[in-house]
Amino acid sequence: MLELTEATRKRIRELQELADKAEGGDDGARLELRRRLREESPEVVAGCSDSARSYRRLLAERSSGGNPLRKEAISERAGRMALELAGENPTPLEVLLSERVASLWVLVELQEALLAAWYYKANATSPTFVLQMARLQESAHRRYLAAIKTLAQVQKLQGPSRVQVNIGGNQINVSR
Repeated sequence: MLELTEATRKRIRELQELADKAEGGDDGARLELRRRLREESPEVVAGCSDSARSYRRLLAERSSGGNPLRKEAISERAGRMALELAGENPTPLEVLLSERVASLWVLVELQEALLAAWYYKANATSPTFVLQMARLQESAHRRYLAAIKTLAQVQKLQGPSRVQVNIGGNQINVSR
């Protein structure tokens, strides 16, 4: 699900147009949307329900402080991170976990920035509030590390992504 084909993007746009009609109160469009989603490919349904990218964009918006370059760069970096972490030919579980790691990376970065700002404004912020924010940051960081660890364990169980085999002097590369 990490990268969508042009055909998938087109189908998602068509479904979004139908969803917009349904949101406008068109009950027929809502029923048609449900029917078409049941008939769509898993890739299209996954693309329509990709909350991880939306979540990352919201967090990037907040982290950027209104700077469009920083917002887009954070979002792009997280997307690239998810792709890189998933590796070649990822399993569905590897896709989910790599998306989770990338999303949590953005959250941890935001929490670190906010915590630094609250420490900077120590006189204007109560110690109780700063302590609570530090706990939230620590919780996000623990979840981030747990997601990284789980992804690493899953990938280790999958074995190496590329195996080289020599048969009769000929080298053969096999990808999982």
